[in-house]
Amino acid sequence: MKHFCYIPAMKECTMVNKIWDKVGICVSGFCLIHCLATPILLILFPASMFTNIHFEITHQIFAVLVTSSILLAVYPTCKEHGHYDIIGLALIGITLTLCAVFFHDYVSKTVSHGTTVIGSIILITAHIKNMKIRHGKCESDSQCSANH
Repeated sequence: MKHFCYIPAMKECTMVNKIWDKVGICVSGFCLIHCLATPILLILFPASMFTNIHFEITHQIFAVLVTSSILLAVYPTCKEHGHYDIIGLALIGITLTLCAVFFHDYVSKTVSHGTTVIGSIILITAHIKNMKIRHGKCESDSQCSANH
């Protein structure tokens, strides 16, 4: 069997990948909302409500979940259907997101948040494109690219 999955049955594997794509979209979406809402919340509420420990843990949790969802949803199905452009998008999104998490002390908050926002949008795009291809809604790379 060509399909790369830890579950032997293809139907179950597709369901697991579909779930991970949805988890990835949700986590990337929450990450995006978090990065857009944080500056507003800091302006509206006293900064003492938000500790650095909270932000550090939140960013690390997002990083683990975003990376896991890409590894479990996108890579296995892209390996099967051959749309390596989706893996490219996923790698760019993960790189941007992880750079924002691990290098936030060395860049401004604007750069860190901007990098995370762009990374999250790219990851959401990769998951959606992966779902469309897996469900047979895109016959070619150009057709799928045109839909986004």
